[in-house]
Amino acid sequence: MEKTINGYTKREAMEKAFQLGFESEKNRMSCSQSSFHAVTTVLGYKNPQLFKSIAALQGGGADSGQNSCGAFCGPLVLFSFFFGRDYPQWEKGEMTLKASFLGEKLLKKFQEAYGSAVCKNIQMHCIGFPTQFVKDGDLDQKAFDKFEAHDGHELVAPAVVGRASAWAVEILWDELPKDQDIDLKDIPSLSEAEKALEEKISKL
Repeated sequence: MEKTINGYTKREAMEKAFQLGFESEKNRMSCSQSSFHAVTTVLGYKNPQLFKSIAALQGGGADSGQNSCGAFCGPLVLFSFFFGRDYPQWEKGEMTLKASFLGEKLLKKFQEAYGSAVCKNIQMHCIGFPTQFVKDGDLDQKAFDKFEAHDGHELVAPAVVGRASAWAVEILWDELPKDQDIDLKDIPSLSEAEKALEEKISKL
């Protein structure tokens, strides 16, 4: 029998992550949070504190478009959550690169699909122009509207987020523990157990 995580096979988990990432980015935006939400929901590791902390990674970092795509950054945070260097290792000066090794796998997928993992470069690849959403301390409404007019949050960003979420699940799949295959054939159902317990208590 194929191994599962959180009840999903690998293919099911990748497809579900794509759909959750696409839906979240389309309806609620934030590529960093949407990708993180999709992967952690599917794998069963939702973390509200980390989810909140990565908000400003969206839109190429501070919505500037100048740095790494938020859909790339969300999974990087999760890779680090599982395999990053902890405080005791940091205090001892120990090096651990497992999270970066996984991140490099994701980077290669971005490069193969879009030529880059940088937000503005992905936008150029997909819609032909870069977008800086925040400028001089405010939302640049004209830039936002132009992005939306080119299906920015209808198709482009949701597809980028969905694919990144599916890729992240694929990369993590062999690194995480699978659901335990426990034999329950000799375990009674809830109603059977309740009945047996009531019968035992009645004989006291």
